[in-house]
Amino acid sequence: MTTGEKIAALRREKGLSQEALGEKLGLSRQAVSKWEADQAMPTMDNLVELSRLFGVPVDTLLRPDEPLPNKEQKPPDGVNIAPDGFKITYSPVLTQKTKWFIIAVALLLFVSVIGNVFSIGYVQMLQTQVENLRLRVEDMSAQMQQTGEEYAPAEGQPEEDALSDYDIAYDLKYNPNKTVTTTLELSLSARPKELNPDTDIPKFTIQSAGESWTCAAILEQDNSYVGRTEIPMRDAFTVYLTLSDRESGGVRNLLLETVSGVENEFDISCGYTWHGSENASNPDDNVVRVQNDVTGVSGTISAFWYGIYAIPMRCHPVSARIVLRQGGTELQSAAFSAPEWDADLERYHTECSVDWTVDIPPEQLQLMMEYTDNYGRVYQLVQDAKDGGETEITFNF
Repeated sequence: MTTGEKIAALRREKGLSQEALGEKLGLSRQAVSKWEADQAMPTMDNLVELSRLFGVPVDTLLRPDEPLPNKEQKPPDGVNIAPDGFKITYSPVLTQKTKWFIIAVALLLFVSVIGNVFSIGYVQMLQTQVENLRLRVEDMSAQMQQTGEEYAPAEGQPEEDALSDYDIAYDLKYNPNKTVTTTLELSLSARPKELNPDTDIPKFTIQSAGESWTCAAILEQDNSYVGRTEIPMRDAFTVYLTLSDRESGGVRNLLLETVSGVENEFDISCGYTWHGSENASNPDDNVVRVQNDVTGVSGTISAFWYGIYAIPMRCHPVSARIVLRQGGTELQSAAFSAPEWDADLERYHTECSVDWTVDIPPEQLQLMMEYTDNYGRVYQLVQDAKDGGETEITFNF
């Protein structure tokens, strides 16, 4: 059986779904699914946790020729293995080839027993190291809360010149149906100058203002580690490649970069210009006309959006509309033209013309501008009409 098939069999034996197993490990259902389909291998940390959860040695999970415990296996034809020990008897028709096969089986059983004993001791040693690391991290976190110092991802001084190259890519992920509506989706890669894949347990550590997140680091053929994860939206964060030596327990924190000004890249500022009707004698002063409690609104509003810190803009408008309403009731609405990019001014612009008449005094009216950005976020900008006769409705952006 492959490692994935063993994980699937043990999970079903425990009565766990893929999602339930993922929750116990702090991972997604998709990660468990990839393991069971042999599309990805668990990290050593995850293998240790699976060994503890299922009650089997790590060696059993990794070796294809190692059967799962408590599984009856049919012996070869002509070989009888008695229940009281490893006593082997031969049928009267055993051939020389069969005898050698039985001897090989006996040797494999012996090697398996020795291997299991070694694996149990090795797993216990790993569990002790993991527990020691956890206690050290908790101690450092408690010290940080008491002193207000920046959280360190693990013991050991950060190494700032230990990578030959790295890359940090991020994008906004917006979901209005979740409690945390905006998260940063990170794609990370790092190539250490000193590579020890046989002894290092790798992971990426992301920290920001006393909080920390980790994700698995997978070694690629070009000797670089890659990882993907999501963290809550943060304006600044620091990324490390953390390498834990499985033999000595030592930890190295290889600094990638401290990224800042993230929020500005996913925010835009909006401006506007309002023009009255072209048929009016003074268009700029004739946006709103009031006569006998009848309010008329006519003219054109030009809106523009620009990014102060990010060019080209990561965030930009995709649609907009203007609404005339009374309280929470929409009376009239009109869509702006599709926002277009002005390369010379480095901003998006659009406009909309309206010609509305309602039997409601202006003091009861509101004009609302509503626009949606490329991440699905909706913004509403509202301004009440001013009191008086002929007046102008403006927006407060």
